[in-house]
Amino acid sequence: MKRRPFLIFFALLGLLAIGFQNGASGPRDSGPAYVRATNFSLNSLPRASVTVIVENMAGLPPLLGEWGLSLLVETDRHQILFDTGGGLALLHNSQVLSLDLGKTGAIVISHAHDDHTGGLLKALDVCGPVDLYIHPAAFQNKFWKEGSQVSNGGLPFSRQRLQQKAKKIVETKKPTVVCDGVMTTGEIPRKTDFEDTGIRANVFLDASLTTPDLILDDQALFFRAPEGVVILLGCGHAGLVNTLQYVSELLGEKKIFAIIGGTHLISASPQRLEKTIEALRKYDVQKIMLMHCTGLNAYVQLSNAFPGRCSWPASGTRIKFGT
Repeated sequence: MKRRPFLIFFALLGLLAIGFQNGASGPRDSGPAYVRATNFSLNSLPRASVTVIVENMAGLPPLLGEWGLSLLVETDRHQILFDTGGGLALLHNSQVLSLDLGKTGAIVISHAHDDHTGGLLKALDVCGPVDLYIHPAAFQNKFWKEGSQVSNGGLPFSRQRLQQKAKKIVETKKPTVVCDGVMTTGEIPRKTDFEDTGIRANVFLDASLTTPDLILDDQALFFRAPEGVVILLGCGHAGLVNTLQYVSELLGEKKIFAIIGGTHLISASPQRLEKTIEALRKYDVQKIMLMHCTGLNAYVQLSNAFPGRCSWPASGTRIKFGT
């Protein structure tokens, strides 16, 4: 999703975010038929952490905030970069937080939009040649409509350029193991009748704006910690409920412990918010860590529905799981 000047929005969220800096805490889009995979074996990680490198809101100075998202997943043996933000804050914030991106073994891209991929070449320069996990639809031509203006709405870099930088491009249309204990969903089936991409009026696959982009490249990253299953989302364009349901089916789990990331509920209808709350209750989600494109209204609604479970971690927040 393109960057927008939500200055008042960010200021209000800044007030809400105090105290969370160290916390662990319409018609549907019809995609193609998808063969569901179930009951993947996924080892439980004894320990894991997720550090917010890039988010709309900055933590304590001199950290930077920008419209975008980047999360660093660390386990006992591996380090994975999930998205790279818009390109302004990634390297700066990593240095401020004393994060060694050179230890990164893989980069996973949630979807093609430049607020998640703008820092990708910089990341590859620092990480060195590593495997890049990305859905093939991310390489499609994509167009963004803003008022009467039409601009590039896809990856800011060509596939050829990324092939030159990455060790290998791993296409993730199906669920894919990234490293021991960590998987990406690949393409997420769109089953609910109340969720859409959240930006249907803005994204297209052709310059004439006749073919909507269903953002089939949207995927999530997940792992099993001692507390339970943890899901990381970039924007959740496939729908938060669709994502919860799919990960639950893949693992054969009835409960999800935590969600972390963008949920694109910023323009969600009251019905969608109500059904999202129902789903979060159904999966007994204990930690609801909302970021980026969630929207202030959705954050307030979810916080009221789940007192003490919701937070909005700014850049610099480290979320720990396990011992």
